[in-house]
Amino acid sequence: MLRRTHVLPFAREGAGGIVVDYLPRAPAVVERLDRLCRLLEDLEGRPRREVVDALGEWRARDARRLSGIVKALLDAAEFRAPPGAERAPEVRAALFRARGRRWPPVPGDRDRPYQDAAAELGIAPTEVERLLYADAPGARLLVRAPRLDGEGLLRRYNLELARGVLLDAVRLRVTAAGGWKDLFRAVKLARLMYVVGAAPGGYSVDLTGPAAAYVVRPGRYGARLARVVPALARAPGWRLEAEVLRDGRTVPFRLDGETAPFGEEAGPETYDSGWESALAEEFAERLGEEERRGWTLLREATPVQVGEDVFLPDFTLRHTDGREALVEVVGFWTPEYLEEKLRKVEAAGLRNLVLVVYRGLAAGADWDRAGARVVWFAQKPRAGPVLEAAEAVGGAAGG
Repeated sequence: MLRRTHVLPFAREGAGGIVVDYLPRAPAVVERLDRLCRLLEDLEGRPRREVVDALGEWRARDARRLSGIVKALLDAAEFRAPPGAERAPEVRAALFRARGRRWPPVPGDRDRPYQDAAAELGIAPTEVERLLYADAPGARLLVRAPRLDGEGLLRRYNLELARGVLLDAVRLRVTAAGGWKDLFRAVKLARLMYVVGAAPGGYSVDLTGPAAAYVVRPGRYGARLARVVPALARAPGWRLEAEVLRDGRTVPFRLDGETAPFGEEAGPETYDSGWESALAEEFAERLGEEERRGWTLLREATPVQVGEDVFLPDFTLRHTDGREALVEVVGFWTPEYLEEKLRKVEAAGLRNLVLVVYRGLAAGADWDRAGARVVWFAQKPRAGPVLEAAEAVGGAAGG
């Protein structure tokens, strides 16, 4: 990710908080970025130092802007140590010993230490020269340039600018209309501190920022936080509000999916089971407006905090009058899976939860202890009984 020196020149304070001067999506800009991507592809197989030098020669009006763009591009590339790089310390030690034995050097005898070291190691003198600093960062070979075009590099660079601002965030609040599963997976993998709460029209997640006073290693924590932003950018209807530390005071910084110049299109909807897919398909394609009775089916839209964990029901049924029912489809994987599922449901204490349970394989569990309305199915779940259960248990949204 970008360093502060790449970000601060383009993040200024405005009337409403921090304003980022993103790279504009102009045809000339996109065309130049596309040429930069093609240049990097042409440099595959070259050492990193040569790659950096070649990209650094690119003419730009603002060297600071170019430096950040190049770093964003190189961070997406794959570099690998050259063959034999693991022998570099051994080669250096042999060469330095050979030089010591022939000190002071005799003019015109530059190759003799290399020949002595090669004889000691059983390799050619040219290999001594090649391997001498093969473990240096600049010697790593570009094995794969990122398959980006100008539009992709533009989005990536602008995303990196926003992530760089968040390195100084004290706290963040995230809201979204969906995509919570991927978002929570990213939050947990990054080992961030978070709290789930209610927000107008839905739910929010409060995240501790790297600039919080009690974060021990803000650099590492900030790098982990940055990994969450791409997952957020793929969520529908996402919004981020942060308090960023500037000169000993906090300044607001806001992002949302409609205005951020780096949004990503979400991939096709995926389901954890054919039963979930069947329920969503029947609701969307086979029920008319009258049969839906004012209910809308949303995928993984309601996170519920249970202690230090999060329970994310498979679906949320939301009514036009504000009522809400949560739907969890339960099959059978292992007895441990069922017990964990029941524990979460029981701990959540949700009075508006509908459990859609496969009768053949989920039998034997104590479903009454969950305190939820249970809808049984034999082959695949049907939308009608689920809607009837939602009518019975539906409560106010966010309650």
